[in-house]
Amino acid sequence: MTTDASTRAEIRWLLTPDIDPETYVPDDPERFMFLVQMIAGPAGEPGEESFDFEVCSPGWLAKQARGGPVAGRHHVIVDRFDWPALVAYFDDLVARCTGADWSEVAGKLSRYGLWEFEDYRA
Repeated sequence: MTTDASTRAEIRWLLTPDIDPETYVPDDPERFMFLVQMIAGPAGEPGEESFDFEVCSPGWLAKQARGGPVAGRHHVIVDRFDWPALVAYFDDLVARCTGADWSEVAGKLSRYGLWEFEDYRA
């Protein structure tokens, strides 16, 4: 059986409301976390939706886990802040998520980032 993977995602914007990625230097390079909002939509078509990721260091995650279990979903764990590497990661992520239609592609992306329509019921 073959799958029609004709729909692909493309990133419209990567937003970081917590930091300025051009100038950010973590106060503690061992412990940091910031939000990345990936605005993506079907390649070459109108429309876009938001997928949220918490980018964090292992030290930040360890500190959170001292208070009890931490769910790993929607986290991108990095050993150091490197904005170009993060952009490349998100580019690769959307390149790997294809499907028969946008709903399928968005569902795949939501395995990684918190989709604005996650758990939405019409």
